[in-house]
Amino acid sequence: MSAAGVGNAAAGTALVELGKNVFGIAAATKKDIQELKSFIKGRYLPINNLMKDSMGRFPYYDVETGHVV
Repeated sequence: MSAAGVGNAAAGTALVELGKNVFGIAAATKKDIQELKSFIKGRYLPINNLMKDSMGRFPYYDVETGHVV
């Protein structure tokens, strides 16, 4: 271990912490990722391997609740 190595590690850590505070960057949670997926793809995905119901409607999968609609 050298003084230069300790100094570089401390400077790197300080820079990362400063960046998190300035830019508000935080770790994404599972819920954040799920919301992003549903925003990009849409909340309802069509189910291609099921038949229409008795009223002629196509089945869809609700991404947020995990149910067939």
